[in-house]
Amino acid sequence: MLVAGLATLGAGTPARAAPGDANARGVVVDLSAEVLGTAVITADAAIGTATAPAAGGTDTETLLAISTPGALGVTAGGTVEEVTATRAAASSSASASVDGFNLTVLGVDVLDATEVTATATCPQVGATNAATTLNGLELFGSPVTLTANDPAVVGSAAVVVPGLVGASLNASLTRTETTTATGATAVTVRAVLTLSGTILGVPTTIPVGTVIVAEANCERPPAAPTAATISPDEGPQSGGQTVTITGTGFIPGGTTVTFDGVPATGVTVAPAGTSLTAVTPAGAVGPASVVASTVNGTAPPLGYTYLADGSAAVITGLTPPSGPTVGGTTVTITGTGFNGVAAVDFNGLPSTGFTVDPAGTTISVVAPPNPAGPALVELVFPAGRVTAPTFTYIAPTITSIVPNTGPNTGGTTVTITGTGLTGATGVSFGDNPGTNLVVDPSGTSLTVVTPPGLPGPVDVTVLIPGADATVPDGFTYVSAAPVAASITPDEGPESGGQTVTITGAGFSPGGTTVTFDGAPATDITVNAGGTSLTAVTPAGAIGPAVVVVTTGSGSAAPLDYTYLADGGDADVTGLTPTSGPTSGGTTVTITGTGLTGATGVNFGNTPGTNLVVDPSGTSLTVVTPPGLPGPVDVTVQLPGDDVVEPNGFAYRIAAPVIDELTPGQGPTGGGTTVTVGGSGFVPGRTVVTICGQTIAASLVTVAPDGRSLTFRTPACAARNTTVVVSTDGGASNELTFRYVPRILPVTGDTVAAPLGIGAMLALLGIVLVLLGQRRRRAGSIG
Repeated sequence: MLVAGLATLGAGTPARAAPGDANARGVVVDLSAEVLGTAVITADAAIGTATAPAAGGTDTETLLAISTPGALGVTAGGTVEEVTATRAAASSSASASVDGFNLTVLGVDVLDATEVTATATCPQVGATNAATTLNGLELFGSPVTLTANDPAVVGSAAVVVPGLVGASLNASLTRTETTTATGATAVTVRAVLTLSGTILGVPTTIPVGTVIVAEANCERPPAAPTAATISPDEGPQSGGQTVTITGTGFIPGGTTVTFDGVPATGVTVAPAGTSLTAVTPAGAVGPASVVASTVNGTAPPLGYTYLADGSAAVITGLTPPSGPTVGGTTVTITGTGFNGVAAVDFNGLPSTGFTVDPAGTTISVVAPPNPAGPALVELVFPAGRVTAPTFTYIAPTITSIVPNTGPNTGGTTVTITGTGLTGATGVSFGDNPGTNLVVDPSGTSLTVVTPPGLPGPVDVTVLIPGADATVPDGFTYVSAAPVAASITPDEGPESGGQTVTITGAGFSPGGTTVTFDGAPATDITVNAGGTSLTAVTPAGAIGPAVVVVTTGSGSAAPLDYTYLADGGDADVTGLTPTSGPTSGGTTVTITGTGLTGATGVNFGNTPGTNLVVDPSGTSLTVVTPPGLPGPVDVTVQLPGDDVVEPNGFAYRIAAPVIDELTPGQGPTGGGTTVTVGGSGFVPGRTVVTICGQTIAASLVTVAPDGRSLTFRTPACAARNTTVVVSTDGGASNELTFRYVPRILPVTGDTVAAPLGIGAMLALLGIVLVLLGQRRRRAGSIG
């Protein structure tokens, strides 16, 4: 059966194309559906696609056979006669044509069309246009008329799908012709498919997907490109500089850029067409004209200046040739052609105090810090670099460390003497930084406070920009008793197994033990600085425990830890009640032992609410959450092991409720169609009892929303009788239905239809009148 839809289904809007784009598609099949986790429909195919080239031209495909390779439950046939898409300066356009199209899903002939075309035209000037033609369209074997931009035409057919009771395949067809100020889209046939039926007694609709037959769209070509800015707008005469040009109308893959007529390289256009990057060619020093061009025309030129890149500079000397790694040396560079120099770099780092004499023959700079060794010196021109003679950085030295021993807890003030220490930024003892650094302005000494460290010798390194100074094994740590400052967390389960972190100082990797009331912890891991460790607690008695950290140098002052009851001895002995409605809200009492520490109760995977635990630990109450019909595990959550009662609670379906019978009476011979209003009716699982007789579920029609049903009354003696509706959830309340007698007037051998009460009374009156007249006539004759 086919019916016209009350509203047009959305045709879907593709991602906005760039100006001048055009594309077409012949047939697109995108279908998939699962029932109870099993795939029943899969098909993914696109037959015939064309996309206009970005730089202009035409893309075409012709005479393509329609098929759906690898599909499940889907076949398609016919021919994509042609798809074509064209892009030019004056217009963009696309078209698609399909002949003899057929689509079969789950063995049902869903869609047939003899001839299908779609065209879209977008001139640079003038109105855009979208048009479709459609001949011989059938939906589920019946001819239909599909009008562009009108409401959808829909249809359905029964199908057999395992797990989907009363399955039907549904299709909604639309045809669209859309134009805007900038583009046009034509889709001749768009079919949206769904499956519907019931799964486990629940009405279900499953989206299947979309099939498109003949689609074309285009965007109006823009005017010639515009160029607004170029950045940077100057660069080296040797070229090779990447510039960014902003504007409009640039086409990816279809834009050229020239500098005084010489083409740039590496032209890359941003997706929006509003900017591009290009690499400059070589050019003569001075201004140059930059022109960007596309298939749509040429932008007005931009200005660019080629700069000298230092090729005229000649360097004859650099004095002095060396200095300390901390920098600060004043260096003089001599030669010719230095006019225009902007800076001097040492190993890529800028110098300071830069000056150039007016003749362009002398440069004076102050060297920056750098590592020890030769440094590359470069004169930086606006468009290039020129290499000067090498400058050598000389490393600092350390001559003494006093004192050179101290406790492994740190805190020893050490004086370091040497040369070139002025720029020191820190001192490391092994891998750990010292604190409270003070450097003498002369650069010959500094003081620093040692950090904690492991017992034994460590390297001492003075950190100086460009070149550190190191004394191997320059300081020796002497063992001291460990210090324990904190333990986190400071409480845990009596069964142990909890990872705790202890902070302090003087811990030794591989040489530290931790005890809890004398019981050793396991898996002890000490960090490299000896300032923290992690350990796994042993089992212990409920209550406070003393935690002691010990190394070869002694034991730390104890820390406090508390063992908590973890519910390991908990047990559940009963639940009351053991079932309730799927809507939840049932207060359940759980009895047992060791329940004091319960933190929650789950019904299946869903937590209950309003948990109240008896202080004695022998019972608790909880309110059930909503759930699906059937049994679920009940889990009492405890700090240690949870306690699980398998299938401890069963969710049941609530009994139905009836509140209306229409009509409320009927003849004793039965056959009256009665509509029952109410709630909780289940399709295929609902029976009706009337006059002591049960109407089977197969003869009861239930509305999808479960709020009404219809049945036909059986024969019954004239009386008032009760109507009861029953499902798996139980029986409903009762309503009264009245059986009334019927009078059967006889004409020959024909039995007339039953008379109503009013007609019966009228007939009785006529009989009485006739009897009275007969008696009067008899009296007069006598």
